[in-house]
Formats: sequence, C-alpha cells, structure tokens
Amino acid sequence: MNIIRGPLIMNISHNIVIRLPLKDVAAYLSDIANDSVWQEDVLKSAVTSQGPLGKGTSGYEIRSVLGFPMRSEWIVTSYEPEKRLRFASTNSAVPYEGSMDFEAVEGGTRLRYSFSTKAEGLAGLLDPLMEFFFGFRFRANLENLKTILEKSSPGA
Repeated sequence: MNIIRGPLIMNISHNIVIRLPLKDVAAYLSDIANDSVWQEDVLKSAVTSQGPLGKGTSGYEIRSVLGFPMRSEWIVTSYEPEKRLRFASTNSAVPYEGSMDFEAVEGGTRLRYSFSTKAEGLAGLLDPLMEFFFGFRFRANLENLKTILEKSSPGA
C-alpha cells in the first residue's frame, strides 16, 4: 500500500491479486450493492440514477467514520467495462475521487484501487488521524474483498 501526502491531500493506492477471472472480479465490484458486503465501514450504498453502470451513474453511500455515519454522494467519471472505473464525490464532508483498475494476470486478476481526498476544514485538522484510519481501513477492506471472492469460488 502506498500513501502519498501533500498539503492536505492524501493519496492511497493498493494492488491485490484475486484468484478469479477478471470478468468475475469486475462484475462483483461493478455492482454497487456489494460495497456494504466487502467494505466493513460502508453501512449502505445505492445507485440513484437510471440505466446500466457507466459514465454519469450517480449514487450515495453511508459510511461509518470514526463511529459516526457519514453520507456522501458520488458520480462515475469514467467507465471502461472490465478495465477501469473512476468515481468522484459530488456531495461529501470530505471531497474524494478514486479508481479501480483491473488487469488479467496469471492465476487471476490484479486490482489496483486508488483513493484521493483533500481534507478541508475540520477534516484538515484531523488529517493525521484520517490518514491512519483510511489507510488501515482501505487495506483491510481489500483483503476482505479478496477473502469473500475467493471463498465464493470453489476453484480459487
């Protein structure tokens, strides 16, 4: 996991290999309803727009942050099926953007998940605590994703 910090900016990225075909990993992560299954801090997530997942799809999530529920709204900014999904907050206490990149590798799928946030206001004052919290949760959530997906497939 890499954490790169600048003035009030936190970038986290992590690569993980999941022993499943790329199409299965991408399909699971493209279903927003699964966010609350593999991300332990997501209490609820839903798509609010109509139609299939693609650029412009919007939704929201309610995430437990330091024990408090925090709602954020987001939009898909770029989508290439089974290759890349990029998203950004549209209404959040802490503005963020992120991406999931998928790559077929020997034995499964490499997922590169990146997340950037710009801490402003009170969140800016809590930046060191946020870095610790988000970095730890980020890695734990991806390990949870790997465990869930690999256990769901008998051949993994």
